[in-house]
Amino acid sequence: MPVMNNTDTTISYTIVNVAVNRPLFRDFAYKVNGLIGEECIGSRVLINFSGLSQVGVITKINPDIDFDKSKLKEAKLLDKKAIIPKDVIDVLQFGSNYYQYPLGQCFNVALPKLLRDGAPFSYEQIPSLRLEDNLDEKKISKLKSKEQIEIIEVLRQGSARRKELRERGFSSTSENALIKKGLVKLFNENIESNKFYENENEILKETPPKPNLEQQNAILTISNCHGFNTFLLNGITGSGKTEVYLRVIENVLKEGKAVLILVPEIALTPQTFDRFYRRFNVPVSSMHSALSDRERLDAYIDMATSKSGILIGTRTALFTPIPNLGLIVIDEEHDSSFKQNDSFRYHARNLAIMRAKLNNCPIVLGSATPSLETIYNVQKGVYQKIDLTIRAGGATVPNFELIDLRNEPLTDGLKTGICQTLEDEIGEETAKGNQVLLFLNRRGYAHHLVCHQCGHVFVCPNCDNLLTVHKKANRLQCHVCENFYEIPKTCYVCGNDELVEQGFGTEQVSEFLEHRYPDIGVERIDRDSVTTKKQLETKLNRIRLGTSKILLGTQMLAKGHDFPDVTLVGILDVDSSLFSDDFRSLENTAQLLTQVSGRSGRGKKQGKVVIQTHHPDNLLINQLIDPNCNYMTIADDLLETRKSMMLPPFSSQAFILCNSQNRTKAFNFLSDVYRKLNNLKDDYPNLALTHVLSDKMEKVQNRYHFHILVTSINRKALNLFLTNVRKLVSEESLPNDVRFAIEVDPITMY
Repeated sequence: MPVMNNTDTTISYTIVNVAVNRPLFRDFAYKVNGLIGEECIGSRVLINFSGLSQVGVITKINPDIDFDKSKLKEAKLLDKKAIIPKDVIDVLQFGSNYYQYPLGQCFNVALPKLLRDGAPFSYEQIPSLRLEDNLDEKKISKLKSKEQIEIIEVLRQGSARRKELRERGFSSTSENALIKKGLVKLFNENIESNKFYENENEILKETPPKPNLEQQNAILTISNCHGFNTFLLNGITGSGKTEVYLRVIENVLKEGKAVLILVPEIALTPQTFDRFYRRFNVPVSSMHSALSDRERLDAYIDMATSKSGILIGTRTALFTPIPNLGLIVIDEEHDSSFKQNDSFRYHARNLAIMRAKLNNCPIVLGSATPSLETIYNVQKGVYQKIDLTIRAGGATVPNFELIDLRNEPLTDGLKTGICQTLEDEIGEETAKGNQVLLFLNRRGYAHHLVCHQCGHVFVCPNCDNLLTVHKKANRLQCHVCENFYEIPKTCYVCGNDELVEQGFGTEQVSEFLEHRYPDIGVERIDRDSVTTKKQLETKLNRIRLGTSKILLGTQMLAKGHDFPDVTLVGILDVDSSLFSDDFRSLENTAQLLTQVSGRSGRGKKQGKVVIQTHHPDNLLINQLIDPNCNYMTIADDLLETRKSMMLPPFSSQAFILCNSQNRTKAFNFLSDVYRKLNNLKDDYPNLALTHVLSDKMEKVQNRYHFHILVTSINRKALNLFLTNVRKLVSEESLPNDVRFAIEVDPITMY
């Protein structure tokens, strides 16, 4: 019940609890003028906190408080009703408890920036395009730009927001050219109140292809699930997992329910967005970091008001309001991009499963290379596995060839990662008109720069990391802090001018290929050559059109792409990923190589995968090339190894992290924490602590990083222990410049 002000009975107010964007594990009581009820839990308020104005979120109405209510500070209500729905609040509350991160800061991660800053929960004018009323078809017939023609064809189906066209890879340059030619009109869209499911038009825009028997079984199994269940769609590369998603989504949309699709990388959203747009006559929204603040808020409102029926996004899209949520899909569920590695260190897959449970709807985890955690949950019967073992469209699984580099001559090609045998095979395949994909997960020209005279190696001054040579840009760059420096002409230590580039990256390999095959288009795709969605789409179009015959790239090319003319995949440097002190390295290597290999032979042509190595006897490599072995066989072996050593998923882990600009201060603080925890851990059986250790890269951005690893076979006990750790190390106890964090279920070893 709202409370009457003690001094003026004509004014009423409501007491509320507010979560604030501070590293504090508690809410704070405020009073809001007027009578509000439970519908405002999840609304924003503008408050004064520690002398600063900031936005908070209401978490409770009329809490029990034991002090004078009249002395409470006033909060200004920004939303008449909740803009964060109950299911998202519950997910964030769970995430706050599980990942040991303050709820107020969780809300800060979940909300678009404009809402965090207090902007109204409403649309502004939304620029859109439509065809001119009296369209001059003669002008259209004279268009030479393929992209402009494609935009016209899209707009023939109806108007489109400029944001939507961006998502599909179209450039503003082409749009503006069409406006100037009088073929397209720019206008501000009037937002209709209709829900997507109130649209009288058919759900489908195009007739879907006929699924094979395995796809039919998958579609029926998931569609017949009318409540919560977690499905693993375990489909080999090219087996048509996306088509299964589309068919199931069609059934969900017909029920008037909405769909959330999470993808691991921004690079995958344009092609995914376009495929969904072409299939469904339902508004599709996207949510990722490449959007402007305004576009993110518009997408947030679109979903919250049921104007859109499908949301495609990266991990933070998980927290978008979606009324009547009927299905969640996580594509490439194994991908490490779903794990946030700073601030709110959550795993989107785990929180998505929680959200599906709260909404009593199915969730589909799709992958050709599922994570070991997911496979373990299948084995325990927690998840239901659905297999797709046949490549769609009659495509066959590629053959494998292992090249022992020890037997290869030291040619110029080998110095840049390509042996003579692979050179010959590249020439043969391109001569047939086929395409070749070469995989090297290392960008830049050379791995590092060293002085030939004194041996000095150029290291980032801010990080314990070698500087990578970027020859075209004439700079040395740190791939951790991204700072860069002009390539020196002489050694800083001895003054010698003989500086040697060691190791090779995609830039150097691309240079060699362009010189070796001057008449064949070479397309390099990495973070240096692709900085915008448009650049990526342009390169992918050249590949699809066959203009470029050789594709060279990092893991940006390894997943989600369909190149039907690629018949040869060459893996240039598998050895660098075989030896690591991270127990997850073999799992990650198997996943990456399987994904890359899957780019070959996806059309009607037989594919081949060539793996270069100096270690042909390596067990993992031989398992990968064995026709009687597959990724799941490898995963089973890795799980047995993990079990024998009681490593995750057979135990649970967490890192206690600390960093400071002062090395001694960071180490001493965490050492003191360790001494206190070592006494505390006796109350928690089967829990182990390491001593204070420096991270693999101790110095990052001029801060020194240390950690303690906590391992327990009992997840509940670990959570209780970490809660006590967090209480022990409160914000008030932190020395100046010392930063402290807890990371639960880490996927990388520090």
